[in-house]
This record gives sequence, structure tokens and C-alpha cells, in this order.
Amino acid sequence: MRIAQPSLVACAFTTAFMLLGAALAPLAAQQAPAFKDESKIPDTPACKRALEVVDLINKGDHEKVRAYILEYFMPEYRDMAPMEEHLQVFDGIREESEGYDVHSVRVYDPPRPATNATIILRNHLTDSWEAIVLDVEEAAPYRIASLRFAPARTPSDMPPEKKLTDAEIAKQLDAYIDKLAAKDRFSGTALLAKDGKVFYTKAVGIANRDFMAPNKLDTKFNTGSMFKMLTAVAVAQLADAGKLSFDDKIGKYLGADWLVQPILDTVTIEQLLTHTSGLGSYFNETYDRSSRLLFRKVEDYKPLVIGDTLAFEPGSRWQYSNTGFLLLGAIVEKASGEDYFDYVRAHVTGPAGMKNTDCYELDLVNPNLAVGYDKERGPNGTIYRNNIFQHVLRGGPAGGGYTTVEDMLAFDAALRSGKLVSKEMLEKMWSPKNNSPTYGYGFGVYNSPIGRAVGHAGGFAGISAEFMMFLDAGYTWCVLSNYGNGASPVSNKVSNLIGRR
Repeated sequence: MRIAQPSLVACAFTTAFMLLGAALAPLAAQQAPAFKDESKIPDTPACKRALEVVDLINKGDHEKVRAYILEYFMPEYRDMAPMEEHLQVFDGIREESEGYDVHSVRVYDPPRPATNATIILRNHLTDSWEAIVLDVEEAAPYRIASLRFAPARTPSDMPPEKKLTDAEIAKQLDAYIDKLAAKDRFSGTALLAKDGKVFYTKAVGIANRDFMAPNKLDTKFNTGSMFKMLTAVAVAQLADAGKLSFDDKIGKYLGADWLVQPILDTVTIEQLLTHTSGLGSYFNETYDRSSRLLFRKVEDYKPLVIGDTLAFEPGSRWQYSNTGFLLLGAIVEKASGEDYFDYVRAHVTGPAGMKNTDCYELDLVNPNLAVGYDKERGPNGTIYRNNIFQHVLRGGPAGGGYTTVEDMLAFDAALRSGKLVSKEMLEKMWSPKNNSPTYGYGFGVYNSPIGRAVGHAGGFAGISAEFMMFLDAGYTWCVLSNYGNGASPVSNKVSNLIGRR
């Protein structure tokens, strides 16, 4: 599994929301620019560097990678992270692919700058299409300025893929997950349903490696930022009940013990919901230096937020914000008069029938919780490092709650039926907003070839979760993993298979 990724893939996987967007890439043809694929790779500096990077990944030689980074990465790009983290990223990409075959260069209309190259690759392990997207400086020696790997649409020179029935989708997905599990690339659970009826489930891997306890369908996994959807539903319920308005300034509900007054008087609830507030993340240096025991209730996070400033004028652009959703939890408490966790249990997970979903306090006994792991290269082979001392003691409004794939299907059913919020409110939540074209209120929103889709993802060390509802086609999928980035290969495969229905 990839760990410590800020060097190479920060652009692609900066947020959990973007992870879900990556999973939808094979489906999103109508949203992306026109392109054609050419088998002859041009001899441009950018293409040359891209092929060199692919060759390094295929060979897996640490010392050659180190020397290449020192010579051919621009200093400001190279110094974004320590060398060991760069090497870990190369290791992670190689482990998740077992190497690549080069297929073509992708040419876009309108064309991209000559300093950019997009090379289409075939992943040896997953057989999926991926792209290496690379930029170089404008003059010799043409050092690398940015680099990322991402899922890619099927090349234009490939024949159309065979249409699949639901039974065929299930069969192909099952074989694929078995392949990943056999190579220890996926540990977790998966569920697919059509019109609320399950037609595929799977549980593989180990939930707790200290005791070698296996994952089961009812194993509870940390969902990371996926829990933001539940916070958004709580806020929407209070709006439906007339206890708050999306246009309200947050200062109506929060005091100066949270943020300075000018921010309280400027930012709106809608801007928190859509990540357009300009606020950042409370996972900062103060958090890193603090005991996790200090953060158990929503109000406990005030010391991490009080010094936050605005990165831009609220509403003027989009920037993912964990702080924004933490504040929404505090607003839920003020508007409802209830503790955030009690409110979610009573009004969201309870009515939805989500019996195995909660923000558990991890210093208590909690049956059937998966422990998160990332794999590292050690002197004597693979090391599994758990995330117990990296993540929060208890999840909250911005993420970290636990759930099961079956509970997420219950959440899907409760949303679609209008049990949790009104149908009119759902349309508002699931519509793009100003400067937030692919994010509504706590849900990513997409247009795919099989219709509208909404959902969210979550990611952290040892945490990977992806959930998607296809509103028009009736499909629902959920993938939960206790390996960092473990859900992504499975979700990518699901999106490709569903796109062939």
C-alpha cells in the first residue's frame, strides 16, 4: 500500500473526495476533454521523462530511483518531501501495479502545453488503464516539475468492450478481488446492489493482524471522510425543520472561542458544506504534538481551530476543509440542543437502521472493529504498521466514524426513500454549487454515462473507503478497506464494469 504520498501523488490524492473522483474516471467520458491515443510516442522532453519514470518503476531499483530524483526532479518539487518518502511512493506504485506496459500517448483537443505528457499505461496487476501525467520545465535539462498517476479512460484505439449483465459484473469482480487478495493488495469488504437488492458481496483479508482475525461482512471499518455525508444529512434535517438556514452566518451558532469574529461574521453554513469557506484542516502541527486523549467531544477541538485563517474570500473558490465539517458538527449541537454524536444516532443512523455505524471511542471495548494498516519495506521484508497512534481517538463530524458495507446500503435506501430528509432537500444537497461544480452539500456529485451519481470517499493511513449511489441507474456500491488506498483498485474496477452494463 502507498504511504507518505505528498511527493508524487499529492495532486491526484490530496483529499478523499478526489479519490472517489478518480474511481469514476472510467465512467466520466462525457465530462472530460476530447482525446485520441497514438501508439508512437513523440520524442519530446516531457514524454522522454515520463517513459524514464515508468522504466524506474518497472525495475524497482532504489538507488537508481534516488539518483534520478536528485538529478531530474526540480529542487522545489524534490524538496516537497524527504527522499525516503519519494522512495516509498515509488515502492507503493510498483506494488500496486507490478509494473506497467506502455500503450500510447494521449493527445487532447484543445492541446495541452508541450511541457506536458500524458502516457497511457496498462497495469500488470489489475489489468486496468492508468495514465502517468508529467510536466517538465520549459528549458534544458527539462527537469520534472510535477508528476502523478491516475486512472484513465479506455484508449481510443481499443475496440468497444462487451456489455455485461449484473451476474457477469459480479463474476468478474469476484475474480478480480480474489486476485488482489491473493497478492495481499486488498483487505476489506465490498457490496454491489441494484435498486436496493444486493447482487454481490465479498469479505477478504485480516481485520486484526495481532490475532489474525478475518474480515467479515459485518466487520466495522473506519470510513475516514466518508462520514461527512452523515454530518451533511444532520445539517439538512435541521434546515428542513427550520432550525437553521444554509445562508446563516456561522457566528449565529458559534462563539469567539471557535474563530475570530470577522470569520464568524463572514462564512456561511453553505460554504462549510461545499468546501468554499476558505478554512483549512485542524489536522495541523498542534494536533500532531497533542495527545489523542484530548479530543473526544466536538468542543475539544477548539484549540486546533481558534487560530485558523481564511485562505481566500469565502465563496470565491473550492478547497477541501476538514475544519469546515468539524464546525458543522458544532452547529448541529447548537441548533438541535443535542450532543453531535447523540443527534446522529437518534436522527440519522437510527432511523436508517445502521446498527453497526458510530464514532466509537477507541480506548473502550468495541467489538468487531478492523485495525488499519499500511505496508512498509523493512530490512527483512514487509512490515505492517497499524494506524492506532496516528488517527483520532474518536471520529467526528469531519470523519473517522466506523460502518459496514451493509449499513451503507441501509443509508442508501433511507436517503432514496426520503426517510432522512425530504426529496426536495436531497435535490439541493445533490446539486453542484457556485465554485463547487462536483460537490454539493457533503456529497460529491457527478454526471456519468449511466446518469447522475453521488457519494464520498475516505482515506488516511490504514483507511480507505468509497461509496457511490447512481441515482438514475439504481446501482449502489461500497468498498471498505483497512489498507491505506486499498479500496481504490476495487472501486476503479467496479466503475469500469458498471460502465459496461
